[in-house]
Amino acid sequence: MTKSALREQDYSFGQRMLTLRTAIGLTQAGLGKLLGVTRHSVGGWEAGQTYPKPDHLKHLITLAVEHHAFAAGHEADEIRALWRSANQKVLLDETWLHELLSPQPSPSVRVSVVQPPRSDPPIAPPVVVGPRVDWGDALDVPTFYGRNEELTQLVHWVVVDRCRVVSVLGMGGIGKSALAVTLMRSVASQFEVVIWRSLRDAPSCEALLDEYLQVLAPQLNRDVPGSLEGRLRLLMEQLRAQRVLLVLDNLEVLLEEGTGVGRMRSGFEDYARLLGRTGETSHQSCLL
Repeated sequence: MTKSALREQDYSFGQRMLTLRTAIGLTQAGLGKLLGVTRHSVGGWEAGQTYPKPDHLKHLITLAVEHHAFAAGHEADEIRALWRSANQKVLLDETWLHELLSPQPSPSVRVSVVQPPRSDPPIAPPVVVGPRVDWGDALDVPTFYGRNEELTQLVHWVVVDRCRVVSVLGMGGIGKSALAVTLMRSVASQFEVVIWRSLRDAPSCEALLDEYLQVLAPQLNRDVPGSLEGRLRLLMEQLRAQRVLLVLDNLEVLLEEGTGVGRMRSGFEDYARLLGRTGETSHQSCLL
């Protein structure tokens, strides 16, 4: 890793590196092992404190291409932008890039194709699709500065530790929503479904559960249970069957003021049941 210190932290580059690693699906230690560097080195890149050496960056790009981490059809443009942002002293090897994105079979390898019997129907190749996302009224955060340490920790809890409930706490106006949006977009590829909802207008818990179930199990249509317990049970079934990221913003508007504890306001106690059930029930999803 290039050891020269930056005058200022390059947060934009750090965010690119963090997003790329999470799209590949590796921890900092796992990526470091593949690249032959320490976890601390990877953390320095993601914090925007240092840049990788050209060989390490090329290895990372190769891994990202193999894991389809770049936008389909825009791989070359995204790789060139990444290389420029990495402050490299050497130009990107365009010949290497062309060969990476257009691999040709080696002439020394003999490839034999066994045709299925004519009576067999043709087998369609698997279709690779991204997550189903419902951003709701999530904030538009085109740029995000600072909070890289917190973002890295949150990604680790959500993707690596697979925590069922993660809370982002802090005073109003310090950027919790922007942090949550940035996290959500960084880890979306690790989930089958991503749903963002704001509680700013204090909807009932039943109304929120109905919206969740409409997205997660649209086939139910009008067969959604009428009771809160029935809705919670059905939601837990969906969180077990699918890897889902649920993001709840502005939860603080439902809390009693001045109590010093996280107690729900009168009429919103059902949200405590939702949070408790999500944290206590075994499933593969996450509520942020």
